[in-house]
Amino acid sequence: MKTVVLMSTYNGARFIREQVASILSQLPSNGLLLVRDDGSRDDTVDAIEAFADPRIVIERGANIGFGASFLTLLCQAPDDADLVMFSDQDDVWLPGKIARAGEYLGTCGDTPALYCTAQRLVDESLAVLGTSPPWPRGPSMASAVAENIVTGCTAALNRSALAFLKKGGIPREVRFHDWWMYLAISTVGRVLVDDEPTILYRQHGRNTIGRGAGWWGRHVQIVRFLIRNDWVGMLLGQVHALWRCYGPQLAPSQRQLIERYFYFQEGRAHFRWRLVFSLQRWRQSAGQELMFRGLLMLHRLGWRPEPRQPAC
Repeated sequence: MKTVVLMSTYNGARFIREQVASILSQLPSNGLLLVRDDGSRDDTVDAIEAFADPRIVIERGANIGFGASFLTLLCQAPDDADLVMFSDQDDVWLPGKIARAGEYLGTCGDTPALYCTAQRLVDESLAVLGTSPPWPRGPSMASAVAENIVTGCTAALNRSALAFLKKGGIPREVRFHDWWMYLAISTVGRVLVDDEPTILYRQHGRNTIGRGAGWWGRHVQIVRFLIRNDWVGMLLGQVHALWRCYGPQLAPSQRQLIERYFYFQEGRAHFRWRLVFSLQRWRQSAGQELMFRGLLMLHRLGWRPEPRQPAC
């Protein structure tokens, strides 16, 4: 089984050695670790090059953001890869992660499939803090429209999923590669969620929102984060990218869902309220559902799609 690991880095010298070592220790001899550095200004690339391992291929790139950087790597992955995995720069892979992903995806045959797992949460010194909670409703296309349940640093694809995602290219609207993969694959294939942690997932200032702030404080911080980053606008843009890239391949029920709630509704006053008060359940939890609808009420929904982006 040809395994390819994709890693985007940016000023990650502090933790990168542990992460690369944990990957190489289980990467097959014919495997590849493809690294795209997103314009680091520290010693990240030097630290990786110091391994002097022939399985590592490094590209020094311009700073385009982590989402576009990972999708660039995805487009560069060999077409004959059997297993494509994604890695952050500051975690540690647990032993057997690659083999476990291969076993799960091996049950899917030629069906496009995306695999992801729980995470063992740790602090910067790798002291265990807990385990990420399970998702109560599981994966679905309707869920993928409004919420991402795939943590990119645990994700893996089979060859069919790789080919399908390459057809979509690198849509300008997409900011989170893992959410995009979840949304796209949920329309045509299988999304497998493994409740067994496969990584030590470092919690620090760059990837934590509201830890230790209590239920109310955490949700206030989440709302502020979503508004500040125009999360609803990003969501709508991503749905339009899905329609543009894969619309003809969607099932009739999927097309109906998007047409009814998201697409070609500019200028219709009732569109906002149709989505806000729909009977469709979008989010995993009731609290998140209320938050989602509240954000929709505050957002102007007159978004227009961008021109089609080139494929890989």
